[in-house]
Amino acid sequence: MIRTTVTTPVATYQLQLQQQHNQVSFGITASATNLTAATFQLNVNDTDIAHYFVNYLGTILAMTFQRKMSDTNFLSQLQKLITHELKNWQSGYRYL
Repeated sequence: MIRTTVTTPVATYQLQLQQQHNQVSFGITASATNLTAATFQLNVNDTDIAHYFVNYLGTILAMTFQRKMSDTNFLSQLQKLITHELKNWQSGYRYL
């Protein structure tokens, strides 16, 4: 499991990436109560491919997100990640 915590002036976000067999899950939660939690899941043919996606996204998380970021920068980077890397993943949302 890879977990990254990002603090902005408005909220603290937790980004979590994990693998279970041939499924990769990416979750986003926030400390603010008026936000939603989002999850993205990808099912692949085997565990090696799932492991590749975990390493790939883990590298993106490490290079893109910092412990403290401005709201605008964090949300912009998160939008890019969702739009470009997670666009074909199955998504789910729930209000906190």
